Amino acid sequence: MSRGKKPVVAERTKARLEEHFVEKFPLADIWSSPNSVTGDFEDWHAAQVTACARAIKGQVRSGNNPESVAAKFINTFLHQLTKYEEARSLVRFLHLPLDARVFGKLRSLKSQPLAGVKHHFKTSPYALDYSAHRDIQKALLDLLPELNERPHAEFKFKSRIQLNWLWL
Repeated sequence: MSRGKKPVVAERTKARLEEHFVEKFPLADIWSSPNSVTGDFEDWHAAQVTACARAIKGQVRSGNNPESVAAKFINTFLHQLTKYEEARSLVRFLHLPLDARVFGKLRSLKSQPLAGVKHHFKTSPYALDYSAHRDIQKALLDLLPELNERPHAEFKFKSRIQLNWLWL
């Protein structure tokens, strides 16, 4: 999860995550009843992050919050699932996976919706508590209309995950 910096998680975390996703992640809910997921996505997401954080807690390095690290894994996993038709209904709800690269880009954006959360962008996204993560995700959702209304906007954002296109 980090490039050239101190690792966020210990070795064998990938194996622990694979075990968690195979044994505990409610993939069947996404495949068979996606409305149960999208109907109250924020609470569903929080429950998945909490469960994943419990699974990797012993793997998360000191100074990092297991829930923020788990959120990155969950958000990335959910984004990968949307390659499959059964999960595409999730796209408009997905959280943007937060990391140092994303925080660097968000720091440079001049935006009213981000003003209240900009102080978080000066720290590691993995050190934040989950409530800060949710505040940032809410601000990103509020950012979409602002970006869409900018003069000469060639693309209309429909979801937070599409913000990745700003810095590809």
